[in-house]
Amino acid sequence: SAARNAVVCVSQTLFANRSLLLVLSDGDGRGALAMQLVDPVKGAIRGEVIVPAAHADRITTMKMDPIGTAAGQGGVGGELAIVGSADGSVSLWRFISSHFWPLRPRLRMMGHAGAAVHAVAISSSLGICASVSSERCCLFDIGNGAMVRNLSPPKVGSNLFESILLEGDKVVTTFADTSALSFSALGFIIAVCSTKIMRKGELIKEVTSIELFTVEGRHVSSRTIQPHEGVPSNIISTIDGKAVFVCGGGKISVLLVSTLQPLKLVDEWQLSTDGENNDPSKHVAYDLDFGPTIARPVVAAAACSEGALRLHALQGISKWSQENQRTSVSTAVGNVLALPAQTVKNALGGVAGFGSKFMGFGKEIGKEAVSVVKEREGGGGGGGGFFFRKKR
Repeated sequence: SAARNAVVCVSQTLFANRSLLLVLSDGDGRGALAMQLVDPVKGAIRGEVIVPAAHADRITTMKMDPIGTAAGQGGVGGELAIVGSADGSVSLWRFISSHFWPLRPRLRMMGHAGAAVHAVAISSSLGICASVSSERCCLFDIGNGAMVRNLSPPKVGSNLFESILLEGDKVVTTFADTSALSFSALGFIIAVCSTKIMRKGELIKEVTSIELFTVEGRHVSSRTIQPHEGVPSNIISTIDGKAVFVCGGGKISVLLVSTLQPLKLVDEWQLSTDGENNDPSKHVAYDLDFGPTIARPVVAAAACSEGALRLHALQGISKWSQENQRTSVSTAVGNVLALPAQTVKNALGGVAGFGSKFMGFGKEIGKEAVSVVKEREGGGGGGGGFFFRKKR
């Protein structure tokens, strides 16, 4: 069969007495949805169900979002999952217990005229979800499945090609074929578009851009992505919605989400160390997560190409990091951690400065550093500590 990307989604909520993670995936490449309960400590599968024909065609993308007590709100806790398919439809699933598996979706939504769905996003706090195909982005109410509105790609593409545009050339802007799509808690949606200039049926040039919309449908701003950076693979919003992390080739970019400074670049995390080949095509970030929670982050973990997991200790979480933030930390821990940056603190409020380099691969971390995450003495909120032991 033709090669295809794996479609997998992991819950943020722990089920079965807070011991198991829910993992959703493409069941068979023909529309089936696989559900698994996985023990993250032992790496063992504790339960598995496959729902056949959840969609009429293969599943292309999925996202999950905690609800109720799991999201710090009232009501029964659990997860909402939105699943997109090549058949042009999306389905909404609700998981509230490890003892009862949903065998059919809570809602099924359409609106893409049969076009394949590339990306989905869901926000339980805003009460809406979104799905994207090449020609439109549809917003749905997660309460009843009604379409709230649909957005078209912005018609600003001709501005990108003024120097080479000739009479008769055709500029076509579509939503890009990527699963990168995200809501901001402030009422924005961030998507990725592709703009092409066609001349007599031939592709002359293609430009990828990040687009910022309000959930009311107004286009706010665009940010062009350099060709060597590739197409973003994921977009993750901060918990307060003031910024987004854009995962792409060679780096993770931090962009502001606002109407005053829309999509302004405030920081970049390079994935490769100084001694490595900095070719973005060889170092790609596919996903990003924060621990122990995104609300109280201590360490950031990026899932990268070649199966690598790169970690980054956040600034100010221990006395050691405060003392070394202005010097080259690589001299102390052997290229494990690089100098944190100062620029993100103004954008993210309470989360002060995330940093500009990732630690090396897991095998390097095991040799060079020992981490301990614990609550600070005197309590009061902070995200614990992250300590490194220097080699003797």
